[in-house]
Amino acid sequence: MNRVWQQLAIATNWPVLAAVTLLSALGVLCIWSNSPADGEKQLFFVLVALAAMAAVQAINYLNLGRWAWGLYLLSLLLIIYTLLGAVAEQHHHPLPGVHAINKVHCWITFAGFSFEPSELMKISYVMVLARYLRFRSNYRTLPGLLAPLGLTLLPMALILKQPALGVATLFVPTLMAMLFVAGAKIVHLAAVVGIGIGLAPIFWLSGEKNVPILRHFPAFVHDYQRGYVRGLFGKDPKTLRESGFQQQRALVAAGSGGLTGKGVGIIPIGQGVPEARNDMIFSIIGEQFGLVGSITVLAAYIVLFAAGIEIAAATREPFGRLVAVGIVSFLAAQAFLNLMVAMRLFPVTGVTLPFVSSGGSSLVASCILAGLLLNIGQNRPLVIARDSFEFD
Repeated sequence: MNRVWQQLAIATNWPVLAAVTLLSALGVLCIWSNSPADGEKQLFFVLVALAAMAAVQAINYLNLGRWAWGLYLLSLLLIIYTLLGAVAEQHHHPLPGVHAINKVHCWITFAGFSFEPSELMKISYVMVLARYLRFRSNYRTLPGLLAPLGLTLLPMALILKQPALGVATLFVPTLMAMLFVAGAKIVHLAAVVGIGIGLAPIFWLSGEKNVPILRHFPAFVHDYQRGYVRGLFGKDPKTLRESGFQQQRALVAAGSGGLTGKGVGIIPIGQGVPEARNDMIFSIIGEQFGLVGSITVLAAYIVLFAAGIEIAAATREPFGRLVAVGIVSFLAAQAFLNLMVAMRLFPVTGVTLPFVSSGGSSLVASCILAGLLLNIGQNRPLVIARDSFEFD
C-alpha cells in the first residue's frame, strides 16, 4: 500500500489521472444523454478500462517491452483475420466473429462484445517502434529509415483495406514524432513527407475506374470516403442533405449550446446527429455544456499531453522516452483529428475522441496507453550515460 501511495504522489501522475477521469466521466454522461442503455454499457467499459490501466501501470514498462514484437505480430494477424472475414463474407462463407458494421470489417465479435484489432495495433506499434529505435543510429541515414517505414506502412495498408482511413492516418504523425525525438535528420524526414505528398494523388485515385492506369491498382479509398470530402466543401442543399449532413448537423448542435449549454441530458438537436455518441460526441458536449464545456475538454487534453511531454523529457532511458512520445503523439493526433471533423474543418474519418467516445476497444486502448505513460513516469531507471539520442 505504501508503494501505491508513493507512485500516486509523483507529480506527473496527477494530471494524467485527473484528465483521464474527467474525460471518461464526461463521455459516460454524454452517451447516457443520447442513449441510457449505451451509457450503462459505457460505464462498464470505463471500469474495465481503468482496471486495465492499473494492471499495465503495475508492471515495469521495461518488462512489458519484451512482449512488443509478439504483440505487434498478434495485432497484424487479427487485422488480417478481419480482412479474410470480409472476403469470406462476399463468398457467403463468413468467418466466426467477423461481419460488416457500417460497411467496414474492423471488428471481431466474441461473447457479445466487439473488439477492434486496430486499437491493439496502436499499443503494439508504439512499443515495437520504440524497441527498434532505442539503440540504433542507422535511421540517421535515408536507407536506415526503410525499416521504421516498413513497420508503419504494413499495419497502415492492412487497416486501409478494412477500410479505416482515419485510424490509418494516425500512424504517420506518430512515426514522425518518434523519429524526430530519436534524432533522425530533419532533411530525411522532410524527404519522407515530400514523397508522401507526391504519392497522395496516386493513393487517392488508386482503383478509380475512370483513371486509365490507376484503375488496375488496388483501391485504398472508397467512393463513400470521397463523398465525405465533397461533403466538406459542398454548401448546396443536396450535399447538406446527403454526404455533408452529419457534420452540418453536428455543427448546429454544438453551436446551439451557447456559452453555458442547455443542461445535462438536454440534446434535442444532438439526438438527430448520426453517430453522435461516437465520432461526433463533441457536438453533444457543446449542446449540453456550451462553450465552457468545450473549453474544459480541450483543457483536459492539454493537461494530459503536457504531462506526457514532461514524462518523456525527464526520461533518459531511450525505450521509455520513445514510448512516451509515441503515446502522446497517437492520442494527440486522434483527438485533434476528431475535433477537426466535429468542427467541419476536415472530412469525416470515423476516428473516436479518446476517453470520451462510445466503444470499449477505443476506451480500453486509450487507458492502456495512459497506464503506460504513468508506468514510465514512476519507473524511470537511473541512467548515467550520454544523452539517448542525437540531434542535428
